[in-house]
Formats: sequence, C-alpha cells, structure tokens
Amino acid sequence: MNILDLSIETGIIQTLSGKQFSLFEPTPEMIDIRDIAAGLSNKGHFSGLTPSYFSIAQHCVMVCDEFAFWDFFIDPKLKLLALLHDAAEAYIGDMIKPLKVRIPQFAEVEENIMKAICAKYEMDYSSLHLIKATDLFIQEVEYNAFYNEGRITYMNPEKAKLEFLDRFKIYCNS
Repeated sequence: MNILDLSIETGIIQTLSGKQFSLFEPTPEMIDIRDIAAGLSNKGHFSGLTPSYFSIAQHCVMVCDEFAFWDFFIDPKLKLLALLHDAAEAYIGDMIKPLKVRIPQFAEVEENIMKAICAKYEMDYSSLHLIKATDLFIQEVEYNAFYNEGRITYMNPEKAKLEFLDRFKIYCNS
C-alpha cells in the first residue's frame, strides 16, 4: 500500500510542521498554529473565484480586526476565536455553503476539528455563534469589493500568513 492509499484509508495527513493529523479523530496535540496559518494563507476564499488571490487567512484577519474594533474590552479568547473561526479549513479546505448543507458528514468532520482547535487554545467552542454576525458582515464587504467595484487590499499568501500569526500572538498571549 502506498502513502496516498494509506492516507485515504486512515484519514491521516502529514502537516507542514511534521505532525500526523487525523481528519476523523483530531486531538488538540495534533494542532499546530503554523499548520493553520500555512493552510489558510494558501487557500483561496470564495472557492478562489475572486478577481485576485484572496486567502482564507486574510478573511480571518479581517473578521478578527472587525470583531476586536467594536469592543476593546472583549475577552482576548473571543478575539482569538474570531481569528480562528475558519481554522478547520486549514486541514480540510473550504466547502461552499450549498454543498456543505447537502453533505452533513463534512460539517461533522469540520466541527470535530474545530472542537480540537478550541481545546488546544482554551477557547469555548460554544461561543462560535458570537462571531457569526461579524463573519457575515465581512463576507458582504468582501463580496462587494470583489464583484461590485468596492475596494480591498489583496495580500499575497506570505503576507496573509504573517498578519494571521501576528494576531495570533497578540490574542493568544493576552
């Protein structure tokens, strides 16, 4: 059995940091912020159907910044949760909503990965719903910038990764 067949059979993938990550049985020990930052910065938001490259990492930074802007006194763990709200996508990619609704198993895998990420960084998984309004607002801003001649600054993957890691350091250590 070759390495690709083994990965398909077991659901275990090799990460950039060298960890073995189980898609179906993730644990906090398998999570590494470097893998999350690399995965999100190298994956295009809106299924990559944007006028220029726009990463999920950049989207997460925008959500985090907007969420943090409205209330300086918000718990830093909530600001961190805003940054990491799409972190599972680093491991499994971004599935567009119409497909996610029709493939509930994907949502279950995504949820289990998010629970492991939340456990790793001592965040309350049940608070994710508090981020949703800001996430939707930023998606609308992005959509208007991409398709209705709005303005947005595009970051290359390396810049998005550095900005993402910068926010992580601020809110993880607060």
